[in-house]
Amino acid sequence: MTWLKAQLNSFYRVLIRTLAFTIKDIRNILHQPRLVFSLILGPFLILLIFGLGYDQSSRVLDTLFVVPEGSEIADRLQVNIENLPANLNYVGMTPDADEADRRLRRGDVDLVIVAPARPSDEWRQNKQARFTFYHNEIDPIEDTYVRVIGSRSIDELNQIVLAAMADQAKEDAAAYQEDLQAAREQATAVRQTLTRNDAAGAQQAISGLQQDVDLLSLAAGTGIVLLSSLEPAADAEGETAVPALLSRLESVQQNLATLGELDPAQDNFSEEAELAGRIETDLDQMDEMLTTFRQTDSRVLVEPFADETLSISGVALDPTHFYVPAVLSLLLQHIAITMAGLSIVREQKEGTLELFRAAPVSSFETLLGKYLGFLLLIGVLAAVLTALIIWGLGTPMLGSWEQLAITQLLLLLVSFSIGFHVSLSARSDSQAIQYSMIVLLASIFFTGFFLPLYRLRPIAEVISWLLPATYSTLLLKDVMLRGQTATALLQGILLLFFVGLFLLAWWRLYRRMRQE
Repeated sequence: MTWLKAQLNSFYRVLIRTLAFTIKDIRNILHQPRLVFSLILGPFLILLIFGLGYDQSSRVLDTLFVVPEGSEIADRLQVNIENLPANLNYVGMTPDADEADRRLRRGDVDLVIVAPARPSDEWRQNKQARFTFYHNEIDPIEDTYVRVIGSRSIDELNQIVLAAMADQAKEDAAAYQEDLQAAREQATAVRQTLTRNDAAGAQQAISGLQQDVDLLSLAAGTGIVLLSSLEPAADAEGETAVPALLSRLESVQQNLATLGELDPAQDNFSEEAELAGRIETDLDQMDEMLTTFRQTDSRVLVEPFADETLSISGVALDPTHFYVPAVLSLLLQHIAITMAGLSIVREQKEGTLELFRAAPVSSFETLLGKYLGFLLLIGVLAAVLTALIIWGLGTPMLGSWEQLAITQLLLLLVSFSIGFHVSLSARSDSQAIQYSMIVLLASIFFTGFFLPLYRLRPIAEVISWLLPATYSTLLLKDVMLRGQTATALLQGILLLFFVGLFLLAWWRLYRRMRQE
């Protein structure tokens, strides 16, 4: 019983000494109301201003066209200006390339597009006519944006040209159908005369049909209607248009050649009449395919496929909301590291560590008390800041509040550990702040806030996984924005970081207090 009482008294004394450091640090911070105010409202105001100031609309580029005098496409460009992508704002057209260059350098326009003078000359040489896009951007992201807009513009122009070709092909198809109709009538006449066993009339009708089929073959051979853009017009068996038309025409020619060998002396022409019926069927199918082609919208002919992108995440996010987990992680990490980083430096500056050496207080009690004090203060700050972000900025919170709290707790514990190591390494307040800023800068570039982690090379990615904000950002995105359960592996790594850094900080503080 005496032993148990002694153990309880010992535990009670340890608890008192530990809480003494906790209360001391809390009082030091609460005696600075401006600091408390800035810690709570400062980060929220930063996020609020960022959210209000962020413009997610695509940039519109003031665009000037340079079209050489006498260009064969000037009129077509002028007509199709309205079909430019919405990201391009047409401001004019000029033949003077030097003047366009001066306006671009002065910033009067954002983009200059130089059109080819005679694209037909390039086409005759089996080359593509080239539009040249000039800009004055130095930002790689903006440079990529201009290139994407340029590619979209040329795609749109190519589609306009193809649509015009399809419209012309439809007109040619109408003329071709007239020839088909004439051939169809002749085939009907052949079948009817053969059904009546009228050999002389059949031979005359076959001769007329041969002339009509020769015209059809000539038109098909010159490619008047047989364009690759006919693909949507397929026959009943799903065969694409160009092969189907050629196949039907070849069948007509073969059957007609057989009819050309007609023997007038035979008594019955039922087999020949059946061949004439097959010719009628083939001609009807060709006419149906051309009718389908003419009824198909030209834009569908040149753009048979469209895209649709859907997200399985189940939530539509504003760009501001997407960055909230990363910003929250960076802010909490920086505040925790800075506060912990200044604590032991100030204790040493004020000579308190010398008193700790003489007092019955251990390095473990000192460190644990500081952990508890800062955890209580920054934990309340994290809760208030999270509430303001979710209900003030409207950031989605789709996952578990418990997982959110655990993630933030682990982030703060690891950040405090880093901060205490900063404090044990620094010789002054300014040096501790400098070390904290270095960690903050590293976090901005390597935790996925500024760049996605997959864009980092392996040697740089190692730095990313040494920073607690990297794990916190990934975990908070999963919990808050995806509604998923936090990855246990990432939480486990943070816990291991905390245990390892805590033990190392305990050992370093123990040595420091003995040296003092």
